[in-house]
Amino acid sequence: MANVNEEAVTNTQQRIIDAALDLVSHVGYKSTTTKMIAQKAEVNETTIFKNFQSKQVLMDTAFKQHTVQITKEVDEFFSQSFENTTDLMNQSGRFIATIFDKHRQIVIGTIKEVGNEQTKTIFTYKQEYIQQQLCNKLKECSNDHSLTDQQYETIAFIFNSAIMSLLVDKARKEYSDDEQSMTIHLDDVIELILKTVS
Repeated sequence: MANVNEEAVTNTQQRIIDAALDLVSHVGYKSTTTKMIAQKAEVNETTIFKNFQSKQVLMDTAFKQHTVQITKEVDEFFSQSFENTTDLMNQSGRFIATIFDKHRQIVIGTIKEVGNEQTKTIFTYKQEYIQQQLCNKLKECSNDHSLTDQQYETIAFIFNSAIMSLLVDKARKEYSDDEQSMTIHLDDVIELILKTVS
């Protein structure tokens, strides 16, 4: 199967996709083998190749599927109206944290593979898209017209990155025996950013 419609996959294909993403988020792209994926998805290894032709096609399908879902959720969220900047940042912070957590396998997998030339075409994660949508909405809601476009972009970048670092920290704690407590929380990030735009 050369082209898999990432929006209309079979149950078996979805199990394979979910298994692949889970493994990539834990051990990385290179270390994830089709044999490991087959075991985790409880299918024959040949089933993977019948459905996806190769590991690369499988991962491309998996990431495209999540990209479509993320884009749809982001567009829906940012199409709504917000009372003011405070409302926008409070709701956006919670939305971004939720979307990163919901799609954590793709987020963690993308972070693990930064700089891997082999996966550069596969990992089309939409963090930049979320940032751009937030930046546009922030400009629309802000009463502070002294900020430049670059300053709005910087605020959106820092906000998005800080929330992602919370997810990475949470994932690190889940996968390790590290008992350190998190010293910063989502509400702290929101409050800090609100000070820059209010």
